[in-house]
Amino acid sequence: MKPRRLKRRFAAIFGCVMALSAAMPAFADDIAGQWLFDTSKFAGNDCQIVGRITFVPTKVKNTYTCVFESEQICGKLNGDLYIRVRQVCTAQRVGKQVAIQSQVDRVLERRPYLPPEMAKLNYLADNFILQLAANKAEMLGEHYDEQRSLNARFWRDIELIS
Repeated sequence: MKPRRLKRRFAAIFGCVMALSAAMPAFADDIAGQWLFDTSKFAGNDCQIVGRITFVPTKVKNTYTCVFESEQICGKLNGDLYIRVRQVCTAQRVGKQVAIQSQVDRVLERRPYLPPEMAKLNYLADNFILQLAANKAEMLGEHYDEQRSLNARFWRDIELIS
Protein backbone atom coordinates (compact mmCIF):
# COMPACT_ATOMS: atom_id res chain seq x y z
CA MET A 1 0.00 0.00 0.00
CA LYS A 2 1.27 3.44 -0.87
CA PRO A 3 2.34 5.73 2.01
CA ARG A 4 -0.21 8.40 1.06
CA ARG A 5 -3.06 5.92 1.10
CA LEU A 6 -1.85 4.53 4.39
CA LYS A 7 -1.80 8.03 5.93
CA ARG A 8 -5.36 8.71 4.70
CA ARG A 9 -6.60 5.40 6.05
CA PHE A 10 -4.90 6.03 9.40
CA ALA A 11 -6.39 9.54 9.55
CA ALA A 12 -9.87 8.15 8.80
CA ILE A 13 -9.56 5.47 11.47
CA PHE A 14 -8.19 8.00 13.99
CA GLY A 15 -11.10 10.37 13.21
CA CYS A 16 -13.66 7.61 13.71
CA VAL A 17 -12.12 6.55 17.01
CA MET A 18 -12.09 10.15 18.25
CA ALA A 19 -15.72 10.70 17.21
CA LEU A 20 -16.85 7.49 18.92
CA SER A 21 -14.95 8.24 22.11
CA ALA A 22 -16.44 11.75 22.23
CA ALA A 23 -19.93 10.28 21.94
CA MET A 24 -19.39 7.86 24.86
CA PRO A 25 -19.67 9.12 28.43
CA ALA A 26 -16.28 9.64 30.00
CA PHE A 27 -16.17 8.22 33.50
CA ALA A 28 -13.16 8.46 35.68
CA ASP A 29 -12.08 5.36 37.53
CA ASP A 30 -14.41 6.20 40.40
CA ILE A 31 -18.06 6.38 41.32
CA ALA A 32 -18.37 10.16 41.78
CA GLY A 33 -21.59 11.72 40.54
CA GLN A 34 -25.27 10.89 40.34
CA TRP A 35 -26.72 7.40 40.08
CA LEU A 36 -30.20 5.91 40.07
CA PHE A 37 -30.94 2.64 41.85
CA ASP A 38 -33.59 0.06 42.54
CA THR A 39 -33.94 -3.22 44.38
CA SER A 40 -35.69 -6.47 43.67
CA LYS A 41 -39.25 -6.75 44.89
CA PHE A 42 -40.03 -8.00 48.40
CA ALA A 43 -42.91 -8.44 50.89
CA GLY A 44 -44.90 -10.80 48.70
CA ASN A 45 -43.51 -9.26 45.51
CA ASP A 46 -45.50 -6.12 46.39
CA CYS A 47 -42.80 -3.64 47.50
CA GLN A 48 -39.65 -2.17 45.94
CA ILE A 49 -37.08 0.47 46.88
CA VAL A 50 -36.02 3.01 44.24
CA GLY A 51 -33.92 6.14 44.51
CA ARG A 52 -31.25 8.57 43.42
CA ILE A 53 -27.82 8.83 45.06
CA THR A 54 -24.92 11.26 44.68
CA PHE A 55 -21.32 10.27 45.54
CA VAL A 56 -18.78 12.99 46.39
CA PRO A 57 -15.07 12.05 46.69
CA THR A 58 -13.34 12.81 49.98
CA LYS A 59 -9.65 13.54 50.53
CA VAL A 60 -9.14 9.84 51.28
CA LYS A 61 -8.62 7.86 48.08
CA ASN A 62 -11.60 5.68 47.04
CA THR A 63 -13.76 7.02 49.89
CA TYR A 64 -16.91 9.03 49.26
CA THR A 65 -19.62 10.81 51.16
CA CYS A 66 -23.06 10.36 49.75
CA VAL A 67 -26.62 11.47 50.18
CA PHE A 68 -29.68 9.86 48.72
CA GLU A 69 -33.42 9.80 48.65
CA SER A 70 -35.08 6.44 48.56
CA GLU A 71 -38.71 5.53 48.11
CA GLN A 72 -40.22 2.34 49.39
CA ILE A 73 -43.30 1.76 47.27
CA CYS A 74 -45.76 -0.99 48.17
CA GLY A 75 -49.05 -2.07 46.67
CA LYS A 76 -52.35 -3.23 48.07
CA LEU A 77 -50.92 -6.37 49.75
CA ASN A 78 -48.96 -4.06 52.06
CA GLY A 79 -51.58 -1.36 52.58
CA ASP A 80 -50.28 0.91 49.76
CA LEU A 81 -47.37 1.82 52.03
CA TYR A 82 -45.19 4.65 50.69
CA ILE A 83 -42.10 5.95 52.48
CA ARG A 84 -39.71 8.59 51.09
CA VAL A 85 -36.49 8.89 53.11
CA ARG A 86 -33.38 11.10 52.99
CA GLN A 87 -30.27 9.16 53.97
CA VAL A 88 -26.63 10.13 54.39
CA CYS A 89 -23.89 7.63 53.76
CA THR A 90 -20.26 6.81 53.24
CA ALA A 91 -18.98 4.61 50.45
CA GLN A 92 -15.70 2.79 50.12
CA ARG A 93 -14.41 1.36 46.84
CA VAL A 94 -11.86 -1.45 46.91
CA GLY A 95 -11.09 -2.58 43.37
CA LYS A 96 -14.47 -3.14 41.75
CA GLN A 97 -16.27 -3.62 45.07
CA VAL A 98 -18.26 -0.73 46.55
CA ALA A 99 -19.68 -0.80 50.09
CA ILE A 100 -22.27 1.81 51.11
CA GLN A 101 -23.16 2.30 54.77
CA SER A 102 -26.04 4.69 55.44
CA GLN A 103 -28.02 6.38 58.20
CA VAL A 104 -31.58 7.67 58.02
CA ASP A 105 -31.43 11.46 58.13
CA ARG A 106 -35.18 12.05 58.01
CA VAL A 107 -38.40 10.61 56.69
CA LEU A 108 -39.68 13.11 54.12
CA GLU A 109 -43.08 11.51 53.53
CA ARG A 110 -44.98 8.48 54.75
CA ARG A 111 -48.39 7.13 53.80
CA PRO A 112 -50.25 6.08 55.86
CA TYR A 113 -49.08 8.93 58.03
CA LEU A 114 -46.91 8.49 61.10
CA PRO A 115 -45.35 11.38 63.01
CA PRO A 116 -41.82 12.00 61.60
CA GLU A 117 -39.99 10.86 64.74
CA MET A 118 -41.92 7.56 64.80
CA ALA A 119 -41.52 7.08 61.05
CA LYS A 120 -37.75 7.54 61.37
CA LEU A 121 -37.54 4.94 64.13
CA ASN A 122 -39.50 2.47 61.99
CA TYR A 123 -37.35 2.77 58.84
CA LEU A 124 -34.14 0.75 58.61
CA ALA A 125 -31.18 2.33 56.80
CA ASP A 126 -30.49 1.06 53.28
CA ASN A 127 -26.98 -0.40 52.91
CA PHE A 128 -25.39 -1.89 49.80
CA ILE A 129 -22.50 -4.08 48.65
CA LEU A 130 -21.98 -3.67 44.91
CA GLN A 131 -19.66 -4.59 42.06
CA LEU A 132 -18.71 -1.83 39.60
CA ALA A 133 -19.12 -2.95 35.97
CA ALA A 134 -16.24 -2.59 33.50
CA ASN A 135 -18.05 0.27 31.72
CA LYS A 136 -18.29 2.16 35.07
CA ALA A 137 -21.91 2.99 34.27
CA GLU A 138 -23.57 0.25 36.34
CA MET A 139 -23.16 -1.48 39.70
CA LEU A 140 -24.89 -4.71 40.65
CA GLY A 141 -25.07 -6.32 44.05
CA GLU A 142 -27.02 -6.52 47.24
CA HIS A 143 -29.14 -4.27 49.44
CA TYR A 144 -29.29 -5.25 53.09
CA ASP A 145 -30.75 -4.10 56.34
CA GLU A 146 -31.57 -5.83 59.62
CA GLN A 147 -34.66 -7.53 58.12
CA ARG A 148 -33.83 -8.52 54.55
CA SER A 149 -31.35 -8.90 51.74
CA LEU A 150 -32.36 -7.88 48.19
CA ASN A 151 -30.76 -7.65 44.77
CA ALA A 152 -29.75 -4.08 43.90
CA ARG A 153 -28.88 -2.30 40.67
CA PHE A 154 -27.29 1.16 40.34
CA TRP A 155 -26.84 2.94 37.02
CA ARG A 156 -25.47 6.33 36.01
CA ASP A 157 -28.03 9.08 35.54
CA ILE A 158 -27.05 9.97 31.97
CA GLU A 159 -28.92 12.38 29.76
CA LEU A 160 -29.14 10.94 26.29
CA ILE A 161 -28.04 13.19 23.43
CA SER A 162 -30.12 13.09 20.28
